[in-house]
Formats: sequence, C-alpha cells, structure tokens
Amino acid sequence: MLKKLAITLVAIVFVGCYNLDNVGGKSSGGSIREIEIAGSQQTGGTTAPTPNTTTGETVETRPQQEEKIVSVDVNDENVNDYLTIIKSNLRTSAKKVDDNIKNQYTVPIGETLVFPVDNEKAIKLSTSPKNANPKVSLTNGKVTFRTVYQGQYVLSTYVNGSVNRKITVSAISKYDFNEKDLYKLILQDSEKRDKDVENAVTLYKMLYPAGRYSKEVNYLFLKYAYDIRNNSLINEALAGVKNDFSSYSDSEKATILRAAKLANKSIFIPSEVYNTNNSDLKNALNEYNNSSKAPVDRAPSAPVDNRTVTTEKNKTKTQTTENETSIVDYAREKVRSVVGGISGTTTTVTTVGSVKSKTTNTTESYYEKGMKNLNSNPKVAIDNLKKSLSSEKIQDKKPEIYYNIASSYAKLGNRVEVTKYIRLLKQEFPNSSWAKKSEALSNLIK
Repeated sequence: MLKKLAITLVAIVFVGCYNLDNVGGKSSGGSIREIEIAGSQQTGGTTAPTPNTTTGETVETRPQQEEKIVSVDVNDENVNDYLTIIKSNLRTSAKKVDDNIKNQYTVPIGETLVFPVDNEKAIKLSTSPKNANPKVSLTNGKVTFRTVYQGQYVLSTYVNGSVNRKITVSAISKYDFNEKDLYKLILQDSEKRDKDVENAVTLYKMLYPAGRYSKEVNYLFLKYAYDIRNNSLINEALAGVKNDFSSYSDSEKATILRAAKLANKSIFIPSEVYNTNNSDLKNALNEYNNSSKAPVDRAPSAPVDNRTVTTEKNKTKTQTTENETSIVDYAREKVRSVVGGISGTTTTVTTVGSVKSKTTNTTESYYEKGMKNLNSNPKVAIDNLKKSLSSEKIQDKKPEIYYNIASSYAKLGNRVEVTKYIRLLKQEFPNSSWAKKSEALSNLIK
C-alpha cells in the first residue's frame, strides 16, 4: 500500500508518469527520470542507491528479486538519460554481487557482476554477441564480469586444463528501448543533423550489437558525420560500414567514398565496384583515387579503351544484383575487425579483339562465373577462378585472379591459402597494381 501511495505521489508531481509494476519482469512507462525517482521510493528490490559520482565510491547491490525491465518511450531525452546512468555506473564501478555458485547469472549492462567459482582455477570467454568485448577476470575465487553490450555471454571454467562447466551471463538493459523505434529515432535525428543522433547510435550499438538495422544505422551515422564535416566521427563511422561496403547501394557507396576522402582515410574497395554503371559512384571513385592522400595500393593511371569498358560493363550488367550482396562473412572471427583499409583501381585493359571473341561466345567462362560469385559464394568463386587459371590462360587477368582467389580465401578465414596466393601474385607480378592491393589482405590476416 505504501509503495503504491509513493508512486501515486510521484505521478501527481510529474505529469505523464506511469504506474510501475509491483512484480518482476517488464513494466511500462514514459520517462526514465520519473522511473528513477519512483524507484528510489521503493523498499527491497535491486535498485542501487544513487551513486556518489564525485568521490568515486563503489556502489554494491545484492540480488533480491528478478531484474525489472521497464518499457520506455523511445526519445532523445530517455536515450540521453540512460546513457548518463550507464556512464555513472561505469565511473563508480557499480557492482552486483551474487554469493551463490550457479550456471546462470543476470547483470545490467554497465554494472560489474561478481560471483564465486567452485574451486576452478581459470575462466575464459567462449561466446559473446558480435563486436562485444567484455571484461572478465578471476581473482581469489571470485569472477568479475562487465560489459556495455546487451546479450548472452558464455564463460568456460577450467580445472587442470580441462573445461569443467559453462556459465551463462545475460547482460540486460534495465530499460526496454524498442529496436525499430530506436532506429526510427536515429533516422529522424540524422535527417535533422541533430547532435542527439550520436547518443542514439551509441545506445543502439550497446543494446543491439548485431541488430536488424545495424547496416542502416552505421550508414546513417556516417552520413551524419559527413554532412557536418566531422573527421573524428567519420573515422569512427567508417569502422562500422567498411565490412558491409559491397551491400550498400551505389549512392551510399559514393557517400562512403567521399567521407573517406574528406577524412583522409583509406578503405578497402572490392574490385567489382569498379564495374559500376552509376555515374555518381564513378565520380566518387575518381575523386577518392585522385585525392591528395593517395592510398598505398592506388594504381597509376593507364589509358583505357572506352569501347572495351562499355562492352565489359554490358556483359556484367546482369550480375549487378549478385555482386552487391552482403560481404558480412568477410568480417568473421579474427578477421572481422580489420577488413583492410586500402583502395585501388584497375589498370588491366582488355583488347577490343578479346572482347569481341567473348561476346560471341554464349557460354559463360570460368573467369566470369568466378567474378559473379565473389561475394555471394566465395567457395564457388575460388573453384571457378582456379579452373580459369588452368584452362583459359587469360594472362592479362592472372594478377586479378590471384588477388580475388586470395580475397575469397580471406572471406573463408583460410590464412594459409591467402598467404599462398598473395605470394604467387607478388612473385609473378611484383609491379602489378593487384600486388600493391594485396597489402590490404596481408594486413587482414595478421
């Protein structure tokens, strides 16, 4: 009764305040500030006292009931308020201490979970959400775990070098920000060039590390950074879009290239991008490759027969959709965070005669099959490009084929084969622009 009365009084003072549920699980409401004030009136529960942010005092709570997840209105005010709470918890090392040995724990993002182990001597992170990098340590029989990324984490404990058991830690948000609504807020703020978009993007990445709208959010953040000409933000945003570069539209690719040029940054450009028919993307490629900071793999200019280029582009027109499919698997496991960062142009020129002979042949060559599957199916691409090397004897395409085989193996995470084909490329064609481009792949597999 007292709890309801306290919440009712808060509702009178703050117009629009919601009714906080008395049981664990999701509640609904509007303003985080009102929720925090209402929460401070409660007895019991897991609400921590207001942290002393000036003294750096450590705040500890012990679990007494299931964590409450409160639905809130998705707006800039609530986004900023929640980030402030998380930053405060990080600054004060807010802890949730559980003295029980269990296989499952829950902790709010930004707080440090502390729990005991059963005479286990080592612990290791086994699985985590994409791009998440939690802090995990085991000292004096106590595990400390902290992350700002929502999701499931699996920890493995060890005894005498062998896995003893698996522990699941659920890192949750105290407030339920609907993913679609949060994406809409980012879209709205970015269109207005509102600075609040920076916090909205930050929270989206924390709550949805591998979210449904991640690709779109990454691009909107980059476009915002480019629109306001903020090189620091562009550098941050480029890290988010580079792994999905091929999956963006031609218009979006052009914006990414112009942003990279403005920030004086090199990015990895898949070779098939140069086959575009889009005039805006062509211009962006030219601007990028002619920028004052010439990427280290940029090829010297070479005369190109326009008739050849036109014929080649017409030949690949039907391949556009497949070539623009996502290359997100290129960023898997250990290679996912260092995709390259070096661009290039093609200097290989096909003669008019060779183009004529190809266009009169209705059978698709191994080379063409390989190029068509570069992004959608790297295994098929490798198989066909190898057949092209052994049977088609396209000498002028050989450096490019070596490069694309190495690139496809990189997408599959096969370091040995990547190294092998880069070595062949550099040995046989040391002065080729493709040999220079291969430096990006070399960096990728380190």
